[in-house]
Amino acid sequence: MTTDYLSQIENNQNMLMEKERLASLGQLIGGIAHNLKTPIMSISGAAEGLTDLIKEYDESIGDPEVTTDDHHAIAKDMTEWVEKIKSYSEYMSDVITAVKGQAVTLSENETVSFDLDELVKRVNILMRHELKNALVTLNIHMNTDPKTIIHGDITSLVQVINNMISNSIQAYNGEPNKTIDFYINKKDKSVILSIQDYGSGLPESVQKKLFKEMITTKGKNGTGLGLFMSYSTIRAHFNGNITFETAKGKGTVFHIYIPVE
Repeated sequence: MTTDYLSQIENNQNMLMEKERLASLGQLIGGIAHNLKTPIMSISGAAEGLTDLIKEYDESIGDPEVTTDDHHAIAKDMTEWVEKIKSYSEYMSDVITAVKGQAVTLSENETVSFDLDELVKRVNILMRHELKNALVTLNIHMNTDPKTIIHGDITSLVQVINNMISNSIQAYNGEPNKTIDFYINKKDKSVILSIQDYGSGLPESVQKKLFKEMITTKGKNGTGLGLFMSYSTIRAHFNGNITFETAKGKGTVFHIYIPVE
């Protein structure tokens, strides 16, 4: 009987993990689409602008009224469009690089090493669209050596942090021009990653169940697994811990503790 019970618990845990992976995959794909939509549209607009300039230049050939200065002006406009395309392309390349590791290891438990600089870079790139769309600013405070090494799966940690940032965005209930502070500190032998918002705070009913049950603070927009799985991920994969502080009308801060050598 005990063996059957333990087997059932294990099966339930596996089902929850698979559900979270699928939810994360959907979120990842949605994030890629959102992040790439703007630069793709911008590149398309730049191509149209270049097409118009090429047509204008072609029609100007042999026209005695078109001066050397006019030719230089058209060339300058073309150069500006090309520079914009380069900028958009570099941004798309950054997005693809950031999500490549996320997608490849989404269903794997891979123990690797990474530094805080790489962690922050991935978080920045993957959250850029959601933050911009919500008119919320993420302020990053790196208060320790950015080359500090963390051992573990960067994919899992990025997902945990991004989930908390998303929660912070939701805490503002659509109000624009708000801020979220992301503090990176080191104390004793732990890196402390803190995500702080200044929203309405968490209700007492949520506080009591936060890391114990599959609840959501995001209503219909949440998977119901986010913080529960985040806590489990940090405990299991990094031997760390998550705590929080919250006050009604003042906001919430989550602290992620990751042991380092």
